[in-house]
Amino acid sequence: MNKHMDAGVRKKINDDPNLAKEHKLEVFAACENADNEEEIERNFDAYAKQHRLIAIGSVKLKTNDYVGHIKRIKKVIQYLKEALEKRDGVKQSTGVLENRIRALALPNDSPGKKEAMDWFERKIFSKLPGYAVAGRPAWLFASDDGDARILLSSDDNKTLPCRLGLPEPKLWDDSPYKYQDGLEFVGFAFSGDKIKNSKPATVLDNNYEAIKKIWVIGRRTQPLPHGPKHMKKLGGLKEIVAEPPLFSTCDSFYVFKN
Repeated sequence: MNKHMDAGVRKKINDDPNLAKEHKLEVFAACENADNEEEIERNFDAYAKQHRLIAIGSVKLKTNDYVGHIKRIKKVIQYLKEALEKRDGVKQSTGVLENRIRALALPNDSPGKKEAMDWFERKIFSKLPGYAVAGRPAWLFASDDGDARILLSSDDNKTLPCRLGLPEPKLWDDSPYKYQDGLEFVGFAFSGDKIKNSKPATVLDNNYEAIKKIWVIGRRTQPLPHGPKHMKKLGGLKEIVAEPPLFSTCDSFYVFKN
């Protein structure tokens, strides 16, 4: 066993009930000849990248089970901007894209929302049919009542980033660190039948840094250790990994601040 591997990471690999023994042995072997922890991290991440979504068993989701995903609005805008510029070769205005994304969170009967949905249908969904909301694997959360839309649309949505361990990753253990609030997020809700290959997370669905700093075994997210006490007290949420859901299959959108 390589002495340079963090003891906590080693324990999580060994104790992961959702990872087959053969994969545990393989990831240890991939790190065995590393001369330092930085090399172990590179080797671990390279192996993990090739072994996503291989958990033993699956997470069964029904049509009326709604799961959620959140990310910083700045990341959504940048992701969309890069996709459009790559496709069309035309520089995109971040302000225009931001307004269209915000319009998606308007009430269903709002003219602004209809206009935004029509634009996404014409410019994105029909021309970028594989446009997804996240990389692989997508990290999703489920509320205990089975409907993430309720939490995403309530005043408690401000607690979600902390409870889901976000923002990440550089802010996890910067010490001393004051929780940064006022960050704006986009929330996505998906019906269970739109989620493919849903699994419990394993160590191999993460990178080394995430395993070392915050991820825990237990099928629930880990709140930020430096987050507000009243948010941490609420605990984590059910955690699921899956194939990245398509933007076009999103049931509802939300924009909120933490």
